[in-house]
Amino acid sequence: MTTSTTSDALLRQLFPRGDIFAVADDAELGRAAAERGLAYVPLEQAEELPAGANVVLLLQHHMISKRIRLMFKHQSVLVVPIISFDGSPGPARYTLDMTLRTDWVRAADTATYWIEKLREGAGQVVFGPPEPLPADGDADTMRLVCSLGAALSVDAWPRATIGAGNWVSVGSCCELSITRQAGQTGADSFSMDGTAHAAGVLAACDPRCTESGRKRVEEARVLRAEIAELGAIRLEMKDNVLTGITAGGRDFTEELLSATNPDHGLQALELGLGTNLGVLPDVDWRVNSQLNEGAGVMHIGFGDGFTGAHMDFVVPECDHHFR
Repeated sequence: MTTSTTSDALLRQLFPRGDIFAVADDAELGRAAAERGLAYVPLEQAEELPAGANVVLLLQHHMISKRIRLMFKHQSVLVVPIISFDGSPGPARYTLDMTLRTDWVRAADTATYWIEKLREGAGQVVFGPPEPLPADGDADTMRLVCSLGAALSVDAWPRATIGAGNWVSVGSCCELSITRQAGQTGADSFSMDGTAHAAGVLAACDPRCTESGRKRVEEARVLRAEIAELGAIRLEMKDNVLTGITAGGRDFTEELLSATNPDHGLQALELGLGTNLGVLPDVDWRVNSQLNEGAGVMHIGFGDGFTGAHMDFVVPECDHHFR
């Protein structure tokens, strides 16, 4: 086994001491990681890693499973679940490169900023102008009001290091995700009203995805690629329900409803706050990569990922205000 000779300062933020290994389930991707200075270890040889080793786990063909997790119970792991979004070679290589470009300290600081604001008890966060637009204002101006409930469910890893025995998803490092469970009201979680302008759209699948859900995920990936090629995306929200989505002058509302499972009725199930802003502007919004998810100021997620696709719409830049 070859040890790492990487001098990459950004990954060193996560793993300050010891060798850094890229464990990949694809030989081509593993060789790409080796070209970038990491020690490549095939997934089938991962059990040979020493206890306490630092691992960037690149899953291009395998969903996260209990078996895979048990393989790394003694290592420090940053897991990158590429297959959950797009496991084809181009997006996989792009995801690797964006992972290596991530400033983990800055991402952790940004997550801490959001956590502190939420703890202060802000009732709303407004993305766009702080005050309502006048009747004769610019109709194309983004203004999305997110009302925050009293029992928010938040996922994030607001630290710049991964310690021994920790298994951390790259998504938790690059965004702060606030989720709304089926049956919850805005008083418990959040509710959105207004207009959002997105540049990126993602389609993801959960490892627990059902057979009917997988059919919707495939439908969603085709839909995502079509929308992504059209450029700017406009979303209209009312009482946390997506009432309209357009891109390139076309309405995609019904298609999105189908791909994310009509049972959810286009309720927003995630308010995502991006913490990986340091990768801007080197983002290709056409790529279905998890590293694009946290690269914008905020994103809105529809669908649960296992009865249908989970689709995120990423807003790259906008002001935000608390009230």
